[in-house]
Amino acid sequence: METFPLWTALWLGILTSISPCPLASNIAALSYLSSGAGRIDGRNALRSGLFYTLGRMIAYTVLAFVITWQLLSVPAVANFLQKYMSLILGPVLVLSGLVMLEFMTIRIPGIAGNRLVEKAIRRHPGMVGACVMGIVFALSFCPVSAALFFGSLVPLAVQNHSPLLMPLAYGAGTAAPVVGAAVCLGLGVDITGRFYEAARRFGGLAKKASGAVFVLVGGYYSWQFLIPFLKNI
Repeated sequence: METFPLWTALWLGILTSISPCPLASNIAALSYLSSGAGRIDGRNALRSGLFYTLGRMIAYTVLAFVITWQLLSVPAVANFLQKYMSLILGPVLVLSGLVMLEFMTIRIPGIAGNRLVEKAIRRHPGMVGACVMGIVFALSFCPVSAALFFGSLVPLAVQNHSPLLMPLAYGAGTAAPVVGAAVCLGLGVDITGRFYEAARRFGGLAKKASGAVFVLVGGYYSWQFLIPFLKNI
């Protein structure tokens, strides 16, 4: 497989991590884990942050792998996608771009809540609790992260027949900003406010720029594949 789709998946992961909802939950989680809660003190801030990041990577990678692998492993579905994926991808990318540009919103309920997180941390304090928190927070999708994951990563992974490599690259992307914050916390640097503000500003610009690119690429795919198909019906 070419490296460009992997870089695309990596960038989608970074965008997911610095999108407003995941960014806020990441900062809150890292602050919580480094404050001594759940039997984790400041000396273990870096380690707990890395385990939290590992949990997010596991959740995103496994979920993307299962969805992509299931779609590609069913012959009828695989044949349909191989034949029509180019037609589907254009509108999907346009819709994902419009969500990132905030021209439209989607409602996708999260599958985890605060009570589940608290229960998991109480039952599994320490590094395991941090990992569980990362998994739970990762699965609590907001509109933008859902658009990036379900509307962008999964279709691209299916199109490139990459049920593992692209999800792994995406998971690594979601980990990168959180690892940076965890390292700072581990060194005793109080970056909560400054990191959040800098990431929020960069994330806003990156989200708009990526959203515009998605709309343009989706429009190109629609013009090249969908419109000629519709004209021939």
